[in-house]
Amino acid sequence: MHVLFDLNGTLLDPAPLTATWPSTPRGLALNVLDQAVAQAMVDTMTGQFRPFAHYLRGALAHRAAVAGLPVEHVEAGLTAARALPAFADAAGALARLRDAGHRVSVVTNSGAQAAREALAQAGLDALVHAVVSAEEAAAYKPDPRIYRLALERLGTAPERAWLVAAHWWDVTGAKRAGMRTAWVGRDEAVLLETVPAPDVAAPDLASAADAIAAAGD
Repeated sequence: MHVLFDLNGTLLDPAPLTATWPSTPRGLALNVLDQAVAQAMVDTMTGQFRPFAHYLRGALAHRAAVAGLPVEHVEAGLTAARALPAFADAAGALARLRDAGHRVSVVTNSGAQAAREALAQAGLDALVHAVVSAEEAAAYKPDPRIYRLALERLGTAPERAWLVAAHWWDVTGAKRAGMRTAWVGRDEAVLLETVPAPDVAAPDLASAADAIAAAGD
């Protein structure tokens, strides 16, 4: 069984994106990441594509302008984005699934090289079989093309693959592509009622990994 993980906000903590900002409200970095993703979604829906780093810069610049902060904070956020730390339970969750006989990969909106470097910086690269990037599909999640590409790359059927994400829109996209899904409610806390019910709803990565391992094949 293949288990695919989202990267930013699921395995990696976005908090450093705004770590240099004064009086940073809780959740600001996640809001910046969500705004970057929203831009990517709009471009995908309207037939455009550009590197994800462009959207992240746009989101950081917007929030910095609203807060009256200089561009140095934007640059600091972009630098931090290249080495986001893993959430405390990320390595254990990946190892748990690997030891249970699953093949663990990442499917991400980040560029492929940037994702591999981020995984290495976070100490997770040795636990990951493959990285599938939106840039390969020229479409961002939750567009079905990226999930289909990931399944093709891994040589597996949708029903033989899981997608683990802390974003409601990601589990929605994967579920509608026919995959099994595990939603990690660390940040969102309550799943939107319009989202297709995930196969697993867990408070953290460790619990999600345990549930997937227990589900077997």
